[in-house]
Amino acid sequence: AFLSAQSVQNEELRSDNSAGMLHFENLRATLSKYNENVLSLQGQIQDLSDTMSASGDLWDLHVYLSQMKTAVDDAMDALDPDALDSNVYSTLTTSLKAQSLTLETLSSLIKSQRDSLVDAEDSMQSAKNTLNDAINQVVKGTETLYIAILTMQDGMGVMERGLETLDRAVAITEKQQELGMASAYDVESIRHQRSQLQSQLESLKFQIVSSKLTLEGMCGMALNGTVELAPLPELTDAQLDAVNYDKALSIAMGRNVDVMNANIKFNSKSSGVNKHSLAAAKRSFAASFKAVCLAVPEDRRLVAAAQETLDFQQRTFDIAAKKYELGMLSHEEYLSAQNDLTGAKDDLRAAQRDLFSAYRAYENAVQYGLI
Repeated sequence: AFLSAQSVQNEELRSDNSAGMLHFENLRATLSKYNENVLSLQGQIQDLSDTMSASGDLWDLHVYLSQMKTAVDDAMDALDPDALDSNVYSTLTTSLKAQSLTLETLSSLIKSQRDSLVDAEDSMQSAKNTLNDAINQVVKGTETLYIAILTMQDGMGVMERGLETLDRAVAITEKQQELGMASAYDVESIRHQRSQLQSQLESLKFQIVSSKLTLEGMCGMALNGTVELAPLPELTDAQLDAVNYDKALSIAMGRNVDVMNANIKFNSKSSGVNKHSLAAAKRSFAASFKAVCLAVPEDRRLVAAAQETLDFQQRTFDIAAKKYELGMLSHEEYLSAQNDLTGAKDDLRAAQRDLFSAYRAYENAVQYGLI
């Protein structure tokens, strides 16, 4: 019985997405296809859309029944009592009156149902806006997790290089101890630093696996903690140059869930309370969107500064390498210059990643009203 229950549970957890790699630009499509929460939200949105479209169908039916009633009434008015037998005339008149009354009753009932749906349309539209925003928040959260994993993976490389540096420092300190130039405490201290960094590295590895498991679960993949992440898409100068607060504000604001829902309430009832609520939602969004727009050129400047530093460190390393070849530089000095170059590359990647995050925040704001 236990094995049977376990088999059922495993069947429920079976992954639909067999891909072994994820690409940032495909996350929305992947979530729309495999994420159960997103699928549920999409289903709720479709149900609301069906209900809202039903009001139009009911109105068409109401119009049709009204036209039928008019036709019946016209037929009844066209009856000539002098041209018909009195019994036939009475039977036809009674029948047509009954049909007219039935059609009128049905038409009124359909109209009442349609009016009820129309009255609820504002609430349903607000609900649709909120559900769509929930989907966008799931996508945004997944994108944030994707970038965080890439950041941690870069951090792991930094720690591994740090361990290599400490390994050399341990060897040097031990040699110095043999020569009486360092104490046992000095050796113990450097070893302790290495042990601490090794522990931090193991913790980071655990966080990466844990985060990948979360990402795999969100994307309907097998829960192995081993999914590979493709590099982030490269940004073009055209994309960055197009960031413009004044031109994009009205578009972005019109897609923000708080502004849209506040606008629905105001259009439904233009009270002072709803007016102030709408103004507050717009002002709050504008302030946040302004900060998003300002972050892009600032992070772009930091990328340029990091590139300048890398160029300088590359030149410095080239000189150090030449000196090392000529025997004018020690091996440790050469490795130090190499580490400085690698560190500059790490800093540039981090700056580029920050710029990408800033630009993506701008895109999310313009396309989906997310702040």
